[in-house]
Amino acid sequence: MRLHEFLKRRARLLVGIVVSLICFYFALRIVDLAKVWETYRGANYWYLLPALGMLIVISWARARRWRLLMYPNDQVPLERLFSIVNIGYLFNNILPAKAGELVRAYLAGRVLPGGVPQTLSTLLVERLLDVLMVVVLLVALFPFVTLPLWIMRAGLLFGGIAVGGAVFLVLLARLGDRGLEKLWGFLARLPLVGHPRVKEALRNVLKGLRVLSVGKFLPRIILWSLSIWLGYGIFNYLIMAAFRMTYLPLLSAFVVLCATGFSMMVPSSPGAFGPFEAAVVLALSLYGVAESAAFGYGFGLHAFTNISLIVLGLWGLRQESVSFSAVREKALEQKET
Repeated sequence: MRLHEFLKRRARLLVGIVVSLICFYFALRIVDLAKVWETYRGANYWYLLPALGMLIVISWARARRWRLLMYPNDQVPLERLFSIVNIGYLFNNILPAKAGELVRAYLAGRVLPGGVPQTLSTLLVERLLDVLMVVVLLVALFPFVTLPLWIMRAGLLFGGIAVGGAVFLVLLARLGDRGLEKLWGFLARLPLVGHPRVKEALRNVLKGLRVLSVGKFLPRIILWSLSIWLGYGIFNYLIMAAFRMTYLPLLSAFVVLCATGFSMMVPSSPGAFGPFEAAVVLALSLYGVAESAAFGYGFGLHAFTNISLIVLGLWGLRQESVSFSAVREKALEQKET
């Protein structure tokens, strides 16, 4: 019984580790590690300084967008939200099951009138916006990049579903509880879906989405979302410059961004190592980049990103005057409740 409960609680982590190992296996079996090492030996690491600056700018932009999503309680100091964003990345890179989202919910919930439930609703909307941005970016690349037909078809299908679903949810959010009850009259009949927790999660999403129906906020939220993902593309290209891959067009950095963005939706180990590198190798194969060079770039990009965010997260803990263990314990309490 104890083993069954342990496996049930750790199922997602175990699946993520297995997926990561499989991805690493398929990526490494076609890679010459000696050539990967040559890539690192010949790199120009001065480019990591502007790359780090860009990563800080992206986290700041995320804090700005997050504060907009907190409307009407959008007066939280940006400095605090910037620290909390980085603390969330710290926990995501160390602990499984996106623990950083629970940590952010707990830390921001201390200062928002709506507490943790309101914070969770903003984080759910944030995740939806990021998925939409990856889809929009992929579709925008179609005229400029020769992609396999199956990727184009999948992108269009997924994009249509994602955009259509987002529009439906925003319209439903404008109706408030009345709209939720009408929808729940149908969903409650479905197996697994018709659970009270699902209803509460949907209620939180709709609460968060109401801000997207406020005319003065929507353009700003879209602008900050575009800025975030444009920043990621530039960041990717700066790391390409560090590994002397500027012979590739700037758009290649955005192709990598789309591939890695979708890879983050796959279950993986803490830090998402494995699927990320496999996605980079696949993306750069479209430009004829050898597997060893692509893997070296992908692993370097991933490692530098995670290490930088961990350091920024540790600084954020200091700014918030909290300890790693205390925050972890409080966040896990929120998960249990």
